[in-house]
Amino acid sequence: MHGNWFSGKTSACFLAELQVDSEGQARVISLVDSALLQTCRLADIKVSSRIGNTTRNLHFGGGGKFETQDNTQVDLLLEKYRPSLWQNLIYQFETHFYFVLINLLLVIGLSWAGMKYAVPAASHVIANQLPQKMLNLTSTETLQLLDKIYLQPTALADSVQARVLQHFAPALKENAHLSIQVIFRGGGDIGANAFALPNGTIIFTDEMVNLAKNDDELIAVLAHEIGHVKYRHGLRSVIQSSSLGFIVSMLMGDMSAASSLLTAVPVILITMSYSRDFEREADQNALEYLDAKHIQRNVFVELMERVTYEARCNFLLQREGYAQTDISEIHSSATASAAATSSIAKKTTTGGGPGIKDSALKSKTKDKIVATVEDPIVATIPPSIEDQLAAKKVQCDKLMATHDLEKETIKDYFSTHPGTNERLQKFK
Repeated sequence: MHGNWFSGKTSACFLAELQVDSEGQARVISLVDSALLQTCRLADIKVSSRIGNTTRNLHFGGGGKFETQDNTQVDLLLEKYRPSLWQNLIYQFETHFYFVLINLLLVIGLSWAGMKYAVPAASHVIANQLPQKMLNLTSTETLQLLDKIYLQPTALADSVQARVLQHFAPALKENAHLSIQVIFRGGGDIGANAFALPNGTIIFTDEMVNLAKNDDELIAVLAHEIGHVKYRHGLRSVIQSSSLGFIVSMLMGDMSAASSLLTAVPVILITMSYSRDFEREADQNALEYLDAKHIQRNVFVELMERVTYEARCNFLLQREGYAQTDISEIHSSATASAAATSSIAKKTTTGGGPGIKDSALKSKTKDKIVATVEDPIVATIPPSIEDQLAAKKVQCDKLMATHDLEKETIKDYFSTHPGTNERLQKFK
């Protein structure tokens, strides 16, 4: 058979012919001057696998290589002197449509099964083997990023924080092995929410604390978040969501890309949402805790319903053109304690001291909300905190009724959680 010869010592290419005698001895002869270029036994030549009709490479000892496109002749020589059932099967699979289709279906099926079952199982094992030092580092970086982009310093009074933490103390003691630490932050654009970091740090936003009618509602949320920490949902979600990219990077040998996935963990933690199975597992943890402490189950879902209403209300108000500062100001007023409400109202009416700025902002916000309400009775509401809240609720109810079909597009606490009906059945 004819082809090209490379000696392995230079880049020069020579037209040559490969001859094999009856004893299986191979010789490479130059087609230019009939010189003998190389000789060895065919059994000692490394032949590349056949891929369609691409060029075949026959590697000789000492670095020499013979290239040819005569795949049929190469196959005949191998079949005669080096028969291999495996190579024949591979070629059959590659050249017959039905075998190719079957292989494709097998690859798709195995890939789906791997991502659905193998990856979650592996993520569970990996997440539980990671050292605490790595959890602390990841959580610290995540919290720093949250504080920089989304969260604000807490505005909760020290007495409120102390009261909530005291109510949490028994639950924290029971889960001391998880190193749970509760901290408070202003929710900013996030609003009312609570979420757990991999090292056991659980963040409650001021808005979530203020929306709760009692501390039992908050401890129900705490038990839910403890479930996320206990079962390492955060890390498992990160591993599962990044596993495909990580596997591809490893297969391609791109270790820099693989390492960049690890450094992106804080960003993934912030932007991800738990799967519904993880949420159900965390819900079950909250349910068991409430039952064990003889706390009514409905406290959890009632708080979640208020959180959902606030999220949807603020979403629709923003879309209608209300500034986030206006919404946050009204929301803070809505959830302030009776004493704080009285103090703010007093400052608003007197116009003195530090209350002047707050009064102007609340008056401006109130006018903006009320001006859009068509009901003439609502339009005559005096500028008090309670009336501002009532005006906001009227406006929100009207917007929700108008945009009822678009509720599913609103990202709130229930957007990735089990549905409201499912939770109502479980917690009520």
